[in-house]
Amino acid sequence: MTGTHGARTAPDLTLMYATHDAFRRDLGLLAAAARNDGAASGSAFRTGWDVFQRFLTIHHTAEDDVLWPLMRAKLADDAAGLRLMDEMDAEHAVIDPMLESVEDVLADRRQDLLPGLVETVAERLVYHLDHEEKAALPVVATLLSREEYDTFGAAQRRLLGLKGGAVYFPWVLDGAPEETRRKALGVLPPPVRFVYRAVWRPRYEKDRRTLTRAAA
Repeated sequence: MTGTHGARTAPDLTLMYATHDAFRRDLGLLAAAARNDGAASGSAFRTGWDVFQRFLTIHHTAEDDVLWPLMRAKLADDAAGLRLMDEMDAEHAVIDPMLESVEDVLADRRQDLLPGLVETVAERLVYHLDHEEKAALPVVATLLSREEYDTFGAAQRRLLGLKGGAVYFPWVLDGAPEETRRKALGVLPPPVRFVYRAVWRPRYEKDRRTLTRAAA
């Protein structure tokens, strides 16, 4: 909302929803790759998992360190709202150790354990994403200004770094609607958009084909 002096500008949650969709997409590919035997699919799973796990860890860290504390401050006198924040924290606390369990299984080369473990991660994470989108994000959109919400985005960018951003943008926009692509790329300077199209996206697509084949 813009217009009158002092009016709150609502946050743009486009990349939040796009990131959630990318997690769901990767979970499907990773679950299928985990069910396939052989060294090729194992290597493809490892590569795909590394990207997924890194971005999920960054996303959760930025929420835990920046977004949810901002929301708790806004909800200080709202018992139901604070309970919702507790639920977000509790769901993260369940999911994050599961990621470490996958790392342990990969380190021990116990690929036979991967399918069940990845299915469990998918079940818990999809539940969390759905819960967050249904209950928490509408409150974020109502209570936070764009400037406040953008501190969360800035925290994610710091954690990503330039090299991480070179993978994140083609990853998060893989299969995204055109409007999402337009908005996301619109925040990048023109020279960076050129690098995205000429270098980042082709490199990502080449790497991603390996996981897609393993999931087939």
